[in-house]
Amino acid sequence: MSYAGINLESVKNNNRSAILKLLNDQGAMSRKDIAAALGLTPATVTVICSDLLTSQILCELGEAPEDKRAGRRKILIGINYDRWRVLSISVESAETCVSLTNLRGGNGAFRRIQTNTSLPPAQFLRQVANLCLLLLEEENVPRSSVLGVGVSVPGEVDRKEGLSVSAYRVWNEPVNVGECLERHLGMPVLVENNVRAFAEAELIYGCGKDVENMLFIKWGPGVGSSIVIHKQIYDSNPSKNAEIGHFVIDAPDWDRRCCRRGLLETFVGTHAMADQLRERCTRDSMPQLYGMVNGDLSAISAHNFTRYLCLEDPEMWRLLDFDVDLLARSVCNVITMLAPDKVIVYGKLFEQPALMERFMARCRAIDPRYGEAYITHSELRDKIDYIGPLALVVNSLFLSGQAE
Repeated sequence: MSYAGINLESVKNNNRSAILKLLNDQGAMSRKDIAAALGLTPATVTVICSDLLTSQILCELGEAPEDKRAGRRKILIGINYDRWRVLSISVESAETCVSLTNLRGGNGAFRRIQTNTSLPPAQFLRQVANLCLLLLEEENVPRSSVLGVGVSVPGEVDRKEGLSVSAYRVWNEPVNVGECLERHLGMPVLVENNVRAFAEAELIYGCGKDVENMLFIKWGPGVGSSIVIHKQIYDSNPSKNAEIGHFVIDAPDWDRRCCRRGLLETFVGTHAMADQLRERCTRDSMPQLYGMVNGDLSAISAHNFTRYLCLEDPEMWRLLDFDVDLLARSVCNVITMLAPDKVIVYGKLFEQPALMERFMARCRAIDPRYGEAYITHSELRDKIDYIGPLALVVNSLFLSGQAE
């Protein structure tokens, strides 16, 4: 029997990664406390931290405030989050956001453009790349100071290949997003599903520091989900994601040519709900909505959908309550099966109080334990436009311990 020798460089990288992840989760610590927390020798921690300080990845932050005893005092060290910048690209069906931030999402600069789905994907991505270069120029940031580029897109993604397999309502074909952007930017590019990327951000910056098992639900143009088990994003297939939006709700006339028919998100996405209102709205059934659009039913669209939520038309809310109930039942069924420690919700529609209150009321009606302490808004929801892509780069290229 032959045995492979220990790769000392791999051990060093693992130790570097462990130190960086500890400091990211816990904040500044002394070398002695790092060694105790990780079970490493003080000498090992000192050598690694010296290298990281020389590379400006870590920085000294002064003496520990509680350390008043005589003798050698503890010096706190922490992550230098300004060591690099990260370009984050969030592609959604309506809008694409490009941002330039530090490793923690601070000192940010942002630009937005319409996601032009009428263009060939390569042409649109060229526009996005040009916007990235313009942002670097405006902020006077050289390419050498950029750690990498993170991209989040809806739908199925092959992260290893940088491939958007199917981004519904964005493009109708597989698109090698990573290769295209790398060619124009000359930087490493990481691509991931938008909900998985947001879950990764929660693990680095949010409640994932303290919670072992989580279920993420995003509600907007569609319904997305992701599962975290023991602080790891569940991944049974390199290009598949947990898709609550693909639950089959009703398909009495199933058509194999249109496999999306009858799926949850074909009932509760913004486009679907706007379609329902447009089909049912009349002067008599929904007088307030009819008046808002001046009788022009074609004006009822997904783009304007949230404007209608201030209206009090009973028939409108009967339709919307039916959709909210479908979503709540689906989410509660997943909770029953997975029993996560916490459910994190975010997205454009969960930000609407009228919908969120109805959703929570329905969940509590199904199980009183599903209250606001258990199903909760993400604390990162105001950073939705960039925090997921940022986390991809930080986790893969920085916290991995391989950055120099």
